[in-house]
Amino acid sequence: MYYVIMDLEWNNAYSRKHNGFFNEIIEIGAVLADDSFRTLDTFSVFIKSQLGKKLSSRVKKLTKISNEDLKTGVTFPRAVKELKKWIGERDCVFMSWGNSDVRTLVENYKFFLGSDTVLIMKKYADLQKYCQDAMGLGSANQVGLSAAAMQLGIDVEKYETHRALEDCRLSLKCLRKCQSIYAKGALRDYVMNCDDSFYRRLAFKVHNITNIHNPKIDRSVMNCRCETCGEDMLRLSDWKVANQAFRSLFYCKSCNQLLLCSMRFKETFDGVFVITSLKKVEKQRT
Repeated sequence: MYYVIMDLEWNNAYSRKHNGFFNEIIEIGAVLADDSFRTLDTFSVFIKSQLGKKLSSRVKKLTKISNEDLKTGVTFPRAVKELKKWIGERDCVFMSWGNSDVRTLVENYKFFLGSDTVLIMKKYADLQKYCQDAMGLGSANQVGLSAAAMQLGIDVEKYETHRALEDCRLSLKCLRKCQSIYAKGALRDYVMNCDDSFYRRLAFKVHNITNIHNPKIDRSVMNCRCETCGEDMLRLSDWKVANQAFRSLFYCKSCNQLLLCSMRFKETFDGVFVITSLKKVEKQRT
């Protein structure tokens, strides 16, 4: 088994066909690794922009890619053809840090090639999810590549981050680190076949539920325990929505303190997850 760690850079360009903005890929980077995660080869290509004639100032500042760089690139169909040739007949698992790159790749495939699926990709694993689980961070909040690398003790300064190939190298470094701390063979549980279910999962838009009457909200979990003493707290106010989360004031009798409870109901393809946080509130003097 081989692994292709892939990273993309893109420019948010206006598309008349979409009657709105579109994430046009401007750079593809990839690292080919064997089953011991040793680097075998690398791939890097600039993609000549077809929609946005000029890069946004944000993209130029973040990636250090210039409009002149893109003039040396190839079209998206040509870049995909070269990537396919580079992979050859190898049985590969594609990996990326989070699935936003894959979503963008699917969008570009559909726009430029008229295909709803990425034909060169048969298997996929979300490297971000794997590493966060290995580090014990869970999946409630997404951790960026550089932040994860620093937590793993990797010197990020050695890498030119926000460039496709360098981000691939850094992602592979994180993978190697996590391999040493996670259960042996755990990675295979994260590998998915790129079938209809995979693409339905990609198309699903993760969002926060902000209507308290939504039947997907389990009202029985809308209570809080004090983080200090572990006792159930008394709710003092109605639930109100703020920053896409439900908030209410609670009182802990044992600790004699007011706490603001925030509960976020995040709906994903796999179901609804609840994220709860408590913040101490100073009592007003009378």
